[in-house]
Amino acid sequence: MLAARSEWLHKTYGILPTICGIGTRSQGYFLHPEGLNIATPANSNDVLSWFTSKGQPVDNAQEFIQQGKTNGASLFIELTSLNPHDGQPALMHICTALEASMDVITANKGPVAYAQAELQSLAQRQHVQFRFESTVMDGFPLINLAEFTLQAVGIRSFRALLNTTSSYVLHLIEQGHSLEHAILQAQQLGIAEADPWYDLDGLDAAMKTTILANNLLDGRLIPSQVKRTGLRNISLEEIRAAATMATPIRLVSYAHAKDGLITAEVSPQQIDTNDALHIAVGTTSVLSLETSAMGSITLVEHEPTVIQTAYGILSDLITILRQQKAA
Repeated sequence: MLAARSEWLHKTYGILPTICGIGTRSQGYFLHPEGLNIATPANSNDVLSWFTSKGQPVDNAQEFIQQGKTNGASLFIELTSLNPHDGQPALMHICTALEASMDVITANKGPVAYAQAELQSLAQRQHVQFRFESTVMDGFPLINLAEFTLQAVGIRSFRALLNTTSSYVLHLIEQGHSLEHAILQAQQLGIAEADPWYDLDGLDAAMKTTILANNLLDGRLIPSQVKRTGLRNISLEEIRAAATMATPIRLVSYAHAKDGLITAEVSPQQIDTNDALHIAVGTTSVLSLETSAMGSITLVEHEPTVIQTAYGILSDLITILRQQKAA
């Protein structure tokens, strides 16, 4: 995606993105001091193998980030798997990059749910930006919508279907598939967390609910303050019976602000036909806002894939460039 949009980025902002390094859990960390033209790896059949064969290996993430900055990197993109318990080690990686005065983009919910205010404060002190659009609803411009468009709309509450894996698994069970097969299908689609029970137990949704409550309702919640009930104790028979009555069970996120207090929860609920969330099919994500200035607003992202997540990261890059240009 970055290669496909590089001409537009050059025309609009006068930049040609290059990659100074890449690190993965399975392949290790590799630096490219001179920077790689983004089109070269994009045309490779095996991008990671190409990177590892051409790069200089380093021992760990901290060294990778610090040497990357020394070699001229200005942006760090953090995409590691979710740790719903404390957001580590992603939180440490992001702090290291911000302290090195690099802009940071992440799609990892953990660090934002646990430490958004602290990370934004650190970014401000270092005169860089910290963006996280893809943490909720993939590439849908939700965080940007709240920041740049709905500043004074007065959001009072929201209800949402935010976890695509649980929705997809429930949908397949309704079609007669086993739980194990449904989980396998979600993993093959690439939408499930490394541990799919982070999705089915509501941990992923609780992270996203925390982020939305803090950004839409001006909260200061941490994930443990979100009341959480997952799908573990719901039988296949209950799931199929609810679907037969046209009131499918889905994992619903909810938060409400009143008199300065915010309550938030994630729980399985039957979705009535007159509910705004009923529009969701398969992996579709839905967010319904109750506002004082515009009444009800419903936002729908139809059947997202990893491409939408990639676009959310690109949109954060564009936001950073736009704000740098305006400064």
